[in-house]
Amino acid sequence: LPEQEKIASFLTAVDERIELLQKKKEKLEEYKKGVMQKLFSQEIRFKDENGNDFPEWEEKRLGEVGKTYNGLTGKTKIDFGEGEPYIQYLQIFTNSKINTKEFGLVNIGENENQSKVQYGDVFFTTSSETPNEIGTASVLLEEVNKVYLNSFCFGFRPNSLIELVPDFSRYLFRSEQFRRIIIKLAQGSTRFNMSKVELMKLKILLPKKEEQDKIASFLTSLDDKIDIISKEIEQSNYYKKGLLQKMFV
Repeated sequence: LPEQEKIASFLTAVDERIELLQKKKEKLEEYKKGVMQKLFSQEIRFKDENGNDFPEWEEKRLGEVGKTYNGLTGKTKIDFGEGEPYIQYLQIFTNSKINTKEFGLVNIGENENQSKVQYGDVFFTTSSETPNEIGTASVLLEEVNKVYLNSFCFGFRPNSLIELVPDFSRYLFRSEQFRRIIIKLAQGSTRFNMSKVELMKLKILLPKKEEQDKIASFLTSLDDKIDIISKEIEQSNYYKKGLLQKMFV
């Protein structure tokens, strides 16, 4: 009995640490969500280095800011599993930036004319099970060579990475303000799709590069803190699993 109590007490302490970390992560995520709403509604604004207001945000249609391109075409199941790297659907759906360690592989013939992705490109999902998930966006924030895009998404390439800073667009296209207008483009009944043509007609508000940089830097710092806590939770769960295995064998 005394040993049971010691084991239970120790494992309870580990569980409490995991629970505290999870609550800390949830609070940070809630804080980030609230800050994003205020930043993209311009309820709160950053100042320049001299303490002055930045210029007013400029309204533009997406079609004025960049152009779209398609993902892979003419591929079947046998083409996947080896070959060149490509960005998979889940890489876009699950994260606001592309994790370059999770590429899939696809065979590309020498004479095939397939679009390649590049740094700063934004990727949108064109199909989803619910309207709320349509047009989920993710941005490529690393330089890559000869990487392609899956056929269930399309790419958006800004005309200028000064006009639309990649680290800023990562948050812009996942902001509540943008999500509200893009959800309206969902068409369908059991499966929902979105028109690229209609997407390019949407209007967005863009601050100048210097303010984009400040917004992106602040939100990235929050994401970095959330990532650190997520890793701590993962390590704590792994540690607990290892303890349980050693204690009960």
